[in-house]
Amino acid sequence: MFSPIESVAERLGMKVVHHKALCPFHADRTPSLAFNVRKNRFRCYACGAHGSAIDLTMKYLNKSYREALSWLGETCSPPHSPIKGEDPSYGAAAEPMFDPMRYARYFEHPWLSKEARQFLFKERKLDPKAVAWCRLTSWKDKQGTHWLQIPYYDLKGRLIGIQNRNLDYAPPIQGGREELSRDSLGSSVPRFVFPPGSQCSLYNLPIVNLLHEGDTLFLTEGP
Repeated sequence: MFSPIESVAERLGMKVVHHKALCPFHADRTPSLAFNVRKNRFRCYACGAHGSAIDLTMKYLNKSYREALSWLGETCSPPHSPIKGEDPSYGAAAEPMFDPMRYARYFEHPWLSKEARQFLFKERKLDPKAVAWCRLTSWKDKQGTHWLQIPYYDLKGRLIGIQNRNLDYAPPIQGGREELSRDSLGSSVPRFVFPPGSQCSLYNLPIVNLLHEGDTLFLTEGP
């Protein structure tokens, strides 16, 4: 699982591999921007750009301090609940614990919007029985963006994380750094949003409890 600042970088559209990424602040051909996961900070060893998750957001999106905090609150907070902003005196906030009680009820009676059904059944051609087993649900935020909500469970069936997938996401524009999709109000909307503290590592772990010796187990990149 990515560290908090690496998660922010991913949501901004940067590809993080082995705690490094192409620096978006200069013409970078080899990854020169590194993430210090212990201090939760970044530094480019080519152009010198450095700072916290807020600094990265401010510089990448060309936003003020307050605008960056607002963007982080909207994109990095769990659905239907607020997020506390970073304390600038500490450089970066510690990653909060995931509270499953806030979200478990959304998966007790999953609901799939028209946009979610189009994506799952028409585009991805998934079996409705498999979707029901995975307890996928959907929602629409105040900006009108449609989201698919994907739960992660541990081996005991306990909710440990959530992945929100932006169903209105547009592919990045070729020839430049990865662009974020835009909602109806023109603000940047990432492709994926994870509530703070989500443990989104191996997906669909409860299936292991149904396997018998000799059964085939497929491991994939994600849901």
